[in-house]
Amino acid sequence: MEMKRALATLLALTACLAPLRASPPAAREPGSVLLIAGQAREEFRDYLVNVTGQGRHAPRPVGAAFYTSLNLTGLRSPHANEPGDHHQDMEYLRMVQNPLVMQVALWMSREQLHQVAAGEFTTSIAALHRELASLDRPVFLRIGYEFDGPHNRYPPEIFVQAYRVIARAMRQSPDIILVWHSFALIPTYQEHPFTAWYPGDEYVDWVGISYFQVGEEGYYRGPNRDPVIAFAREKGLPVIIAEASPNRYTRRQKTLKGEAWWDYWFAPLFRMIDENPETRALSIINVDWDSQRQHNFLDWGDSRLDSDPVILRRWRQEASAPRWMPADERLYDRVRAIARPGKAADAPTLP
Repeated sequence: MEMKRALATLLALTACLAPLRASPPAAREPGSVLLIAGQAREEFRDYLVNVTGQGRHAPRPVGAAFYTSLNLTGLRSPHANEPGDHHQDMEYLRMVQNPLVMQVALWMSREQLHQVAAGEFTTSIAALHRELASLDRPVFLRIGYEFDGPHNRYPPEIFVQAYRVIARAMRQSPDIILVWHSFALIPTYQEHPFTAWYPGDEYVDWVGISYFQVGEEGYYRGPNRDPVIAFAREKGLPVIIAEASPNRYTRRQKTLKGEAWWDYWFAPLFRMIDENPETRALSIINVDWDSQRQHNFLDWGDSRLDSDPVILRRWRQEASAPRWMPADERLYDRVRAIARPGKAADAPTLP
């Protein structure tokens, strides 16, 4: 009898606790997330041809990733950082697809960061603004991207000063969307909290994160993505996964293929997008790192989506999901509607 009573009590408790189980994430609102591809001319072309089949196998991306510098590399003529490597080529991107949102990364050395903060490079910054404004479309601009990464060695206070200088110049154009892009891995440079690099609400439209190392297995102690996304949520700012690439850091990762690799790297990525409605854009890097002289010493492997038939099939399925914003005649208006949350589209130049 006592055993029956205990069993009945256990069943009742189980019934009470059942509703507390975590439910699967709700489906994202259709057309709410931008899919961007890159990060060079050849990689964008390969994505169009080999991944989407020019739209036959999956929708075309709505944006392209592009990298430049204070020397305006790639904006006026094709540029490769090393002979034989892939090119930054804005003219190609302007011609290859319309409409196409631009996702632009502005690289600065540590020395240049100090110079910009001290008032130098004003002519280059003005020229950069003219080039981006002339694109006549929404442009996501990542100023000093991955600001907290140890590889950049950006002192927080100097970064804030330089970022603000460039942001003030870019605010002249309502189509330039200012992205504050964290490396989102720990340790950060000199173990500073990522918020030490924050320039202020009036200088940030979107928060960016990188997605390379999934968990603790890799070069770094682990990801810092959740705190950065929580910060964006608190600020009411959209999040762009500004750089995402399935890099293989360890010997074990290099053995994973097909479904095992999808479950390890890709499934957590899409789960993060669906569980965090602040995430409004994904920029995928479709490259064979080992083929590039600039990167082959890193031994990151081949991250092209079509290098593994299972990954290609699964990616095409995910890229065809209703969460993605379509590349149609209303694209620019849709992006402009979410470009500057809480800020007037015609906000005046910052002081």
